[in-house]
Amino acid sequence: MKKIINVTICIFSLFSIKVFSQDVSESEFFCCSVSDIYKTSTDIKKYDESREKQKNSESNRDIINIEADETYRDESKQITILQGDTKIIRGSETIKSELTNVLQQEERARMSGNVRYENEGLEVSSPYAEYNTKSSRTDFLSPEYKYPELEISGKAHYGVRLKNKKMFLKNSTYTTCDLLNPDWNLIGRLTELDFEKGVGKSRDVYVTVKGVPVFYSPYMQFSLDDQRKTGFLVPNFSGSWVKGPDVITPFYWSMAPNMDMLIKPGYIQERGSMLESTYRYLDKNFLGTVYFSYLDDDSEYKGSGKNTRDNSDRYNFHFAHEHTFANNLKIDLLYDKFSDKDYFDDFGSGISDSSTSYRTRHAKLEYDFNGWSIRSRFMGYQTFDKNLNAASQPYDILPEVNIHKRVDQNFMNYDLNLNVAQWDHISKVDGTRADIQIGLDRTFFARGISIKPRLKLQHTSYDLDKQSEGLSSSPSKTIPIFSLDNEMVLSKQINNSNLVHQIKPRIFYLYSGEEDQSDIPIFDTGLNEFTYSQLFRDNSFSGYDRNNDTNQLTLSLSSGFYSLEESRELFSASIGQIFYFEDRNISVDNSSVSKRANSNIVAELEYKPFLNTSFKSTFMYDSKAIRQKTQKNIHTFQYKGKRNNVFNASYRYRKNDIEQGDLSFAWGLSDRFNILGRWNYDFKNDLNANNSGDIETLAGLEYESCCWKARLVHRRFKIDENSFEKDIQFQIMLKGFTDVGTPLGDLISDSIKGYVDKEY
Repeated sequence: MKKIINVTICIFSLFSIKVFSQDVSESEFFCCSVSDIYKTSTDIKKYDESREKQKNSESNRDIINIEADETYRDESKQITILQGDTKIIRGSETIKSELTNVLQQEERARMSGNVRYENEGLEVSSPYAEYNTKSSRTDFLSPEYKYPELEISGKAHYGVRLKNKKMFLKNSTYTTCDLLNPDWNLIGRLTELDFEKGVGKSRDVYVTVKGVPVFYSPYMQFSLDDQRKTGFLVPNFSGSWVKGPDVITPFYWSMAPNMDMLIKPGYIQERGSMLESTYRYLDKNFLGTVYFSYLDDDSEYKGSGKNTRDNSDRYNFHFAHEHTFANNLKIDLLYDKFSDKDYFDDFGSGISDSSTSYRTRHAKLEYDFNGWSIRSRFMGYQTFDKNLNAASQPYDILPEVNIHKRVDQNFMNYDLNLNVAQWDHISKVDGTRADIQIGLDRTFFARGISIKPRLKLQHTSYDLDKQSEGLSSSPSKTIPIFSLDNEMVLSKQINNSNLVHQIKPRIFYLYSGEEDQSDIPIFDTGLNEFTYSQLFRDNSFSGYDRNNDTNQLTLSLSSGFYSLEESRELFSASIGQIFYFEDRNISVDNSSVSKRANSNIVAELEYKPFLNTSFKSTFMYDSKAIRQKTQKNIHTFQYKGKRNNVFNASYRYRKNDIEQGDLSFAWGLSDRFNILGRWNYDFKNDLNANNSGDIETLAGLEYESCCWKARLVHRRFKIDENSFEKDIQFQIMLKGFTDVGTPLGDLISDSIKGYVDKEY
């Protein structure tokens, strides 16, 4: 039976205890200041214990319990020798060893033989250690440490564990990999691990990957957990053929639990010094972002011939704010400002940025009460398309108010929609538009058949400025609209299986009155793209400036197979066509008259044989066309497998407009290696000598282990009709530590549909 010794030690004196004939202090390790660290509100611990329990807890910390298989006492030297399975237990601290010498006068214990230390998640093993019973300080020779909850581990030549939950290490390693064979290591001469604040600091630091040094810093601060920390981040390195090499040294500032800032000073070889900053804030009722970038005296832009301003400074300012109030009131603000029209050509991320003609600025207000919905907005733009003339500039909205109310009753349903907007333009006709719509409808059901008659009256009036001579400055239109929607659902279970077949024939009748609309300008109206859903809408135009005149009948048929076991549709196919009883005289340009007796035939097909596989197709066919009867074809295929395997293939064709193909994939060659790729091609430009058929090509390699990930991506993308940008970017992510290189997750996700950038 083990002998148990209970020792109570009262601490009175204040003197330094020498260990291994040297004093070790915090200042010996770090002599420079460290940035403040702020925890989020979720990190703040809450204690519900009473004061009495706290007092008892404090007193229990001074009680040391010692256990051993054998005990020997030397009274003359006041030494107690413990052998066998020895333990020193003090509060949450437990130190185990094979041999322990307790020196009462010096208030310390010397332990040797498989020393194991445990305290609040930290585990340390060492061949020799000394424990100061007065200060609760533990010194280790050649320790190996790990913190399983945080997935961190390492080893050192010498280590000190203090009562304040700090650990100091000399000539140490730090990693989130397996300690025996780590893929990466942080090697520091002097290292401090503060587990209470969740931050580590190290001097003379090398970061190695597979034993190869990839980064050095004289000082580094890093996080031990997922709490946000203030400090410098590892620099980002990237480059391109146009911009040259980029070097960015980010600084992260955790200003408060609900706000932070990322400051990124950098240097672009061919352009000069650039500064970027992103400020974010968050509260229970609001959130927002403020972004600013500034490039002083762009040397490349100065000599390009594009600059038409007095200086070559380049900048971008972005502000976004959303605020939700308790009384169902929501405010949304957005503001963008760019220095010049070529900003996105030079600093955009790809074709989507460089092809954008303008950016929106808005202020929106939403309010809901008692079934009423109120939406208001101010809308403005900054255009930066150098080929966009004054007449092509978009309208500003100053402001627009939309009020909507719908009431569903047993006998009849009704809805009211009121829209008032002030339109402003630099050169074109502008003014005020008011639109009111009143609708009545009811749906009848009987034996799988639904019949929905609907009657709507729409009135739109204008008060215009800069109206053309001979046209009314206060035009208006009043349009009666009647529709009758009839649908039948026929279902049958196939051979007592879990498969159900459904057939849905549908007949939709629409009448919309004709009224001369040639005096009315076009503020926000265009012809909707003809799709299957367009067969059942009461207006072929978007916006309020045009109402189609029509007397038509739509015939459609849908068929599908539904799995009862999986509760999902496996296959669906739909086809439909509109038949017109009268010619249509209303158009956007007030000139063309449609005399066709029927529309194009439009069809949609979707097939999902498995949860991870889908195929979709859209067809539009013109039976009256003389030559090419196919008007539109859109086909998409996607497969999403295990381990983030994704394959996409799509083809888009619209007669006399576009013909493009798109292939993309992220595929695992093994458990750790993934290949990435995308090819987006414009077949209408494939004969161009400059190979301008290419829209974007991407090729990359991704390596992932349990504790680190690396990406290498080469990209070529079109920035305008005849110009391309090429770049090579890399990123190394060390789990629980930091990233090296350019963040590529968003870029890959945008290029490869379905790719998920996992948290690391």
